[in-house]
Amino acid sequence: MNELQKNISDFLRLADKEIKNANLEQAMACINKIFALEAKNVYAKAYRERIISLMEAKGISRADAEQKMLEAKFTEQFPEPIKEIPKPKAEEPKIATPLIVPIPIPIIDTIPKKTQSASQERKPAIPTKHHPIKRSVVASEAYKTLLMEIWNDGAITSDEQSRVESMRETFAITHDEHAIIEKDVRLTSYLNSIKVEWRKGVTNFDASRKKFLITDQEQINLEPKVFQLLQSLQSNGSVLALDDEISFLTMIKGLLSEGGYYCFTATTGEEGLQLLDTMTPDIVLCDINFSKPNMSGFAFYEKFRSIDKFLATPFIFLSALDQDVLIRTGKKLGADDYLLKPVDTEMLLATIEGKLRRSRELRRAN
Repeated sequence: MNELQKNISDFLRLADKEIKNANLEQAMACINKIFALEAKNVYAKAYRERIISLMEAKGISRADAEQKMLEAKFTEQFPEPIKEIPKPKAEEPKIATPLIVPIPIPIIDTIPKKTQSASQERKPAIPTKHHPIKRSVVASEAYKTLLMEIWNDGAITSDEQSRVESMRETFAITHDEHAIIEKDVRLTSYLNSIKVEWRKGVTNFDASRKKFLITDQEQINLEPKVFQLLQSLQSNGSVLALDDEISFLTMIKGLLSEGGYYCFTATTGEEGLQLLDTMTPDIVLCDINFSKPNMSGFAFYEKFRSIDKFLATPFIFLSALDQDVLIRTGKKLGADDYLLKPVDTEMLLATIEGKLRRSRELRRAN
């Protein structure tokens, strides 16, 4: 572990401790220190979302919570308040008193609820079995991101297991929820490892199966996805095409297959996002208008770009609408190109080839 990793690990432990002690502002400050060291740290992003969700549970709006995150400042030490030590009282002369046998009196709570002290009224700020705190969907996804990072190199060590248990408590994840999330993460990590091994020339993945604890039944269930992945790796490149017209997708898939590309398709943005859990496209073709109530192509684009590994993936909008406002919107969002339907075959293949070549050149340069 290098110095940067050690510092980040120390701040994460501090943040975890402060969250459990309900000191959310101090926890925020620790996370801000991590962002100062590494702006895209996945652990910091996950803990940031957890802190915001805890603040929302206290009735603070997300906008206010995010503002507090920005303003939180870290101090090298979190000093405990100094308690004044009471001075010893002078001993009073002892006076002999007659022995009195006390009569038991029933204790009745006569303090009205409204006059109870603040400490009595205060609710726990962290989740417990009796005081659960509502967890945001974003926080659950953040926990999944943390597990992806830990499972990236295979079965986790005892030290990593201790970290997982601590994170599970911090993110208020139940044992059952953890089991479901971890299985999904483990299978996804296994598929990612196949991609890495294949590019190294490895064609037998038994070692990866053992590393990611893949059972015989899981292997059977994953065979279609493994087959698709290997097809993609053997092609000129993989393309994700999104359109709500199945006939159009069929035509595009056939066209790209003839051009040596592997194409996987989705009829909605939501379906496309699910595919991204196991497939990593080299380029995306996306319609703009989808049937309601599905997300638009613009909304899918923003969610796609919010995933770090797709920040530089070429993205092309497709539309039958030749409207300046749509073209301008797509370009303002940062899309790489905009093609009109019906798509010219040669133009489409030339655009894909050019975008992929440029993308690969940039990756090699970096």
